[in-house]
Amino acid sequence: MLLASTGLIAFAQEIATSPLDNKQSILNGRAFATFPSTALNSARPTDIMSADHNANLETRIMLDIQKMRLVFFAQELYALGDKKSVTQFVTEENQKSGAKITVLTDNGSLFSILSTPAAFDSTREAILVNSLLVRTNDNTVFRIAAYINPAAYDKREEFVKLTARVFETLTAGTRQNSRTAHTETLALANTKKKLKIVLPANYSVTSDQKYDFQVFLFHHYRNLGDEQRENLTIYAGSHPSYFFRNFKFERDEALIRKGNFLGKPVNWLHFANSGKNLYIKEQQVPSDNIAAGLILHVGMLGGSEDILDELTKIAAAIELVN
Repeated sequence: MLLASTGLIAFAQEIATSPLDNKQSILNGRAFATFPSTALNSARPTDIMSADHNANLETRIMLDIQKMRLVFFAQELYALGDKKSVTQFVTEENQKSGAKITVLTDNGSLFSILSTPAAFDSTREAILVNSLLVRTNDNTVFRIAAYINPAAYDKREEFVKLTARVFETLTAGTRQNSRTAHTETLALANTKKKLKIVLPANYSVTSDQKYDFQVFLFHHYRNLGDEQRENLTIYAGSHPSYFFRNFKFERDEALIRKGNFLGKPVNWLHFANSGKNLYIKEQQVPSDNIAAGLILHVGMLGGSEDILDELTKIAAAIELVN
């Protein structure tokens, strides 16, 4: 949960004019912003069955003021946009709600648009008070949203002003995701092997790990607003779980598609629901040759067969190296 408790921190100054002297990294160096001195970078908690949240994908900055709580939550969108498309997207996104839209930054390295709700939903545990869509100079886009808890609702206008001031301090970071075609070699945790992954242009991969398992997530940069369904995941561990059941498919609905993974033949389980533009291909691959009891679960999901074919080619090109 975004507003999970981490303890109370006393805060004496007026909320809206609180001094900003606490520089924090956003999305592991994608950008930097300055917060009140008692704000803390605190990753969302996960359960024992889930990997820890990846700092490249999200950042949570928390500020406690007595019983009130403010949370800044940044997310990598893996989206592309220029000034015109970003402006159009924000305008259309807020058309129905009537949110106030303001260009906050336009300095060559960053272009950002602030969206302030016209009304605040006091029934929610996390109440949105401001949202910032940010375009960097390589046309990649991320978002930072600011939320308060119900205890802070009476001071919502002060938090609107404070969060806007924080957003005004945003500067470009030192880290950029590579969008050119490139190769990455990532270690398989708890083994002596690595995966050599050839990524086409506008693809990225992240690795998450927890205790006895690891997950590789592949991300495809698409134009902002493109809602094409797409996912390629590789799980490495001893307790994989097929995800076709999460989409209401049954095992006997699968078609077998022959293919290759890590240089060996594999029979992909293929599921299709053309009415919902939902296509799945997955398989669990026993990998005792890498480590005793290790299973690699490769899962692909797309909104079309063409997308699934592209993901299959990426998976088939992965090599196992020392």
